[in-house]
This record gives sequence, structure tokens and C-alpha cells, in this order.
Amino acid sequence: MSETTNETNATVWRFYAYRITVSNGFYLPVSVVYLQQVRGFGLDEIGLVLGAFSVAMVLAEIPTGYVGDRLSRPNSLLLGNVIIATFMVGYTVVETPLGYVALHAFWAIGWAFRSGTADAWLYELLAREGEADEFTRVRGRATTVKLGFEAVMAASAGFLVGYGWEVPFLANALVAVVGIPLLITAPRSRPTSPAAADRDAPDAEPFTVHEAIRSLRVSFARTDIRWFVAYVTLISMLYQVIRVFEQPGLESVGLPVAGFGLLYAAFKLVSGGAAATAGWVRDRLGVRLTYTLVLPVYGVASIAIALVPFALVPLFFTNRGIRTILNPIRNQYLNDRIDDVGRATVLSGVSMSSMLAGAGGKFVVGALADVMGLVTVLSATGLIIVVAAAGLVFVTTPFGDREPNRAGTAVDVDPGD
Repeated sequence: MSETTNETNATVWRFYAYRITVSNGFYLPVSVVYLQQVRGFGLDEIGLVLGAFSVAMVLAEIPTGYVGDRLSRPNSLLLGNVIIATFMVGYTVVETPLGYVALHAFWAIGWAFRSGTADAWLYELLAREGEADEFTRVRGRATTVKLGFEAVMAASAGFLVGYGWEVPFLANALVAVVGIPLLITAPRSRPTSPAAADRDAPDAEPFTVHEAIRSLRVSFARTDIRWFVAYVTLISMLYQVIRVFEQPGLESVGLPVAGFGLLYAAFKLVSGGAAATAGWVRDRLGVRLTYTLVLPVYGVASIAIALVPFALVPLFFTNRGIRTILNPIRNQYLNDRIDDVGRATVLSGVSMSSMLAGAGGKFVVGALADVMGLVTVLSATGLIIVVAAAGLVFVTTPFGDREPNRAGTAVDVDPGD
């Protein structure tokens, strides 16, 4: 086995291990129902709390992406793990809605420290070994590993609640802590483009705020990025709205809280299987067809839940599967079109737009659900977003007309070619 292959395998396995340490399987099955049953919050208050997370992500994305570009990627990810562990402990202490708003805002900072940086780190580590094309497959399989681990965690969550509501959250904090020594000893990525190589020179100036802003402006000025981001933001908003109201939705169709752990374990297993197909889907269908096909899927599902509320359960499975397939495809598309200098900043900017849209969706759906009924609001929201996304495809070119080169920038392609 060659030295390059050994280095690639070590990179892949370290990334797999890191992804496991940011798992939240103990937390997820009981987080919202904890706010309902233990803290006594209504859906409007839950929408406010979880919407605050999205707003804080919007504010934190660019600064944390800049930190990831200026400092080493693992150091930025390390801060994320520390914050995640602190959040999990804090969940068992805070009592008021405003307290949870502040806590989720703090958690959003930890989430933001890894939202663009983790993918930038993986892409650059693979690129330095000549394996950048493997990003989608590695990222997808890493998600499969993470979701498989989360399935075991989720299946245990209901059991752990029997020892106290706080136990799942403390167990999740411990998982995040395990990632700290892993990241302290992690390899630092090296530049793979000429611009990044210049930046790595001993006498180079540090990556500045001005350059970070310029990276964003230049990237989003390109049509093959701007309209793509607009489209994926709509899809992300729909995913977030459906995802955040899963537990109230399950209760509304008569599923007992005691069974949530096993159901969430099934969610993770299905999503893990879907994530493993991301590379295959990208190769066989391409970005354009893959993203276009999700519209009729969501459209049919939105109509189905209006007619048969129990169709929420397959919708929740479908929603998670779609997300795990699309995420690595989205990030491969973007990574191929942006330069190493400012990479994490641009990826964080993309995440920021998605979180801003998600925050608005959570606030609106949470407020309307108490008045009109959750199923009705989710159905209407799905149809509205599907129509808006279809309109965007019709009037713009969200999947670009330029092909990337391996330096991370796009080159114009002659239509005659």
C-alpha cells in the first residue's frame, strides 16, 4: 500500500472519528418534548427558542468561518466541541424561555464553528493528496458512520430518561468532550491553490477581515454560486421547518413519547443508508437533476399529510434522507468553485443564508401552528416553498453554466464543447 493511500486512509478515519464526537443522538429524541413536558413550553415558545438558534447562527456564521480561515481548522472545530458540551450540560439547568433562547444562541456559535470549517478541512486534506474528487463519497460515508452511531444513541435515549430527564443530555456532553483530544492532535490542512500557497509563506500577511468580505462578495457575484445558494436555501428552509416540529407532529398523530427513542434510531439508520448513496447519486444523476427531483417528492408529501395526517411519519423519514444526500453534493459543488483562501468563510456564508431562512420559517410556523394546527401549517408551508423553488428554476439558472477546475475556481465552458 502506497504512502499516499495510507495518508488518505488516516485522514478519512480521523474525520469519521471527529464526526462521531459531534453526534447528538442522546439529545434529539427528547429535546423538544423535554421543553414541553418538563419546562411546560407551548409550540410558540418552542418556535421562539429554536428560531433563536437559527438567528444566532446567522450572526455567528461569517465570524466563525473567518476564524476557521485565519486559524487552523482543527482549532476552530475544537472550540465547537467545547461549546456543544457546555450547551448539553446547560440544557438541564436553564428553566425559562429566555434562558433557553440565550442557551441556544450560545449553542449556535458552537455549531457555526464547524458548519463550514469541517468540510473545508476535509476537502483540503483530501486535495493535498490528490483526492479532492472523493469529497462527496467520504463526506457521505462519514455521515453514515455518524448516523449509525446516533441510531444507537437515540435507541438508548428513552431508556436513559428512566434514570432522569437530565441523563441523555449529560451523556451527549461526554461524547463531545471525547473529541477534544482528537482535534488537539489532528493534522493541519495545507494549501492546495497558488493563492493559498502564497498565504502560507513565512512572510505572508494574515487573512484579514477585508479579504474575508471580498471572498464573499466575489463568490456570490457569480451566477453559478448565487442562484444555486438561493435554491438550496429554500430547500434547507423546508427541511428545517419539518425537522424542528417532528416531536410535536409525532404526538399529534398519537405516537407515545416512550417510543421516540426507537423511532429516532430508525431515522438515523435510514438517513445513514441514504448518506452512503450521496456519491452514487451525484455521479448518476448530477447536481441539477438531483436537486430538481426533490421538488415533486416534497410536493406530494405536503399534499399527503393534509389528507392523511399519519403521513407525517414517512415525511419525517423522507425529509432526513433527502437532507443527508443533498448536503455533501451541495458542498462538493461549492468547494469545487471557491478558492482555498476564504473557503470556510464562503461556506459559512452559504450556511448563514440557510439558517436565516430557517429562522423565519420556524418563527412563522410555530406561531401559526397553535392557531391553525401543526399539520395544516406544515402542508401549506411545503407547497409554498416547492412552488417558489420551481419558479426559481424556471426563471434563473441555479445550477450554473460553468465547470469548475481543481484550483477551486470556475472556468467558462464554450457551449460548442
